[in-house]
Amino acid sequence: MNSNLSASEQTMDSAQKIEDDNAILMIAVSSGCEKSLRILIDRWKNPIINFFYRSVRDLHLAQDLSQQTFINLYKARQNYTTKAKFSTYLFFIARNVLINEYRHSARRPSDATDPSTLHAKVSDNDTLYIKELEEIFDSCLETLPENQRTAILLLTQQNLSYEEIATLMQTNLSTIKTWIHRARNTLKEALKKNG
Repeated sequence: MNSNLSASEQTMDSAQKIEDDNAILMIAVSSGCEKSLRILIDRWKNPIINFFYRSVRDLHLAQDLSQQTFINLYKARQNYTTKAKFSTYLFFIARNVLINEYRHSARRPSDATDPSTLHAKVSDNDTLYIKELEEIFDSCLETLPENQRTAILLLTQQNLSYEEIATLMQTNLSTIKTWIHRARNTLKEALKKNG
């Protein structure tokens, strides 16, 4: 990398190259390259399975939905354009698969964040308290509307920007900000009330 770039510019440059690599692979997929599809699946299967698992809380179902996402990605390969990041395009497809699953099963998502991703060091004495907080958090997430749950999941789990979430969820930026704000307030109130 260019030594004249700051560390943050180098990080952004690296992230852009990774995203460009995904776009290049997807363009190859749209031209019929199965090897590129396998690379994308290997690269993205775990984040997609995690996305589904945090919503349906069933690993086998999450794997099935992930597989359906990649099938749908392949079917839609001719429609891919580089207007949005590849991850936005992929999670747009995944969200549609998830919505279809809810419609077919009348199942509501149950979790938007994996508490294990919170990197706090705790003693053994605090484990029970943290487990209780996680249960409160999980219960509260179950009460959130699907749009709020999905928006906060995409923000916290997938690190998508508000703009990317708005694109993915086919709504405007102010709506996404409102959904995430409401979800955070609901979660904070539940933790205050029960914590």
